[in-house]
Amino acid sequence: MSVSGNHSVGVGSQWCGATTSVDNCQVAINCTLARPGADRNADQHTWPLGSRLYLPKKWTGEDESVYDSQHEREQYAQRRADAAISPAIGYQPKYDIAVDHIERAIDADVEHACMLGDANFGRRSAFRERLRELDEPYVLAVETTRLHVVAESAEVLEPGPTDKRGPPRQYHTVPEDVDPETAAEIADKLEEVDWTEVTWSEGTNGDLTGSFFRKRVRVCTDAYFGRVGEETGWLVLQRDHHSGTNDGEGELAAWLCWGFDESSLDELVEWAHLRWTTEQYHRDIKQVLGADEFQGRTWRGFHHHMAVVMLTQAFVATHRLETSEANGGFDSFKQVARQLVRTAAIQRLIDEHGLGRATAETIGTDMLRGFSEWN
Repeated sequence: MSVSGNHSVGVGSQWCGATTSVDNCQVAINCTLARPGADRNADQHTWPLGSRLYLPKKWTGEDESVYDSQHEREQYAQRRADAAISPAIGYQPKYDIAVDHIERAIDADVEHACMLGDANFGRRSAFRERLRELDEPYVLAVETTRLHVVAESAEVLEPGPTDKRGPPRQYHTVPEDVDPETAAEIADKLEEVDWTEVTWSEGTNGDLTGSFFRKRVRVCTDAYFGRVGEETGWLVLQRDHHSGTNDGEGELAAWLCWGFDESSLDELVEWAHLRWTTEQYHRDIKQVLGADEFQGRTWRGFHHHMAVVMLTQAFVATHRLETSEANGGFDSFKQVARQLVRTAAIQRLIDEHGLGRATAETIGTDMLRGFSEWN
């Protein structure tokens, strides 16, 4: 959420999803539950499971090296006090906050199939490792020029004595003739016949189709020294990717899929592209419910605001399930929200002003059209 000023809780110069650049903003880590549409992309359903504000290190006071001066350190100490942030709340990386959300969802027995996330989470080996410890399958976007992998079938040399002079091998490594590669480097070597056309859903302007390739890989922990870990799975590539998200770079996107050993390429593609529902959720809560219009400055106030937004989103999403499919699919979130506002306005005119339903419907609709964006 882009913010002007320096006193709103958690605000700082950091990556802003709304502006897709480094900006002065607040960042909330959200966890949502998504169900894909049976036929159309637009018929997906999303429910909120949790939201927590990320605090940059300057807001926690735990690391004095992040401040430019003693004066700046004192400024942030005062801002923390003004925002009423509990001393018990310390710094947590974004992926660590995400794990907290996931563990709460698991403890609450929320039924789900896997975890999805963008490259901001896919790049974090600690996050992926924690998901594996929880035995949670994942399909995570990864950076196409940074994550290095080798073929899963590549020989892995165990730690121990070597046939060369020097100390024993300390890590699992691959032989010197095995070159770790990035997704971009793998894609550059592919021929046209290696790519497979996959249609994963129906969009507003027709079928959603792309060219995909997948390969079983083992992830490198240190590409320069050929060190590898235990993480294996499918690396899925998509070329000519124009989703408008941060899933990939340029015309190539990549996902690392763990826990889907028996899944088909079509299934992996469907999971990878279901993450767009998270982007839609963010658009809905900002454009329809005003999630980014909080004017307060405190930690408690921010989370109270988000709690109301999430409850409202869940209420609208539940009613959306009741909308007729006579038009070939469910009504949009925005349409359902506006219909609920209209219904509430009409009922208020009936209850508080004694109007008949027909008159209340006419007046209520006219007022909504005249004094809001409702139509």
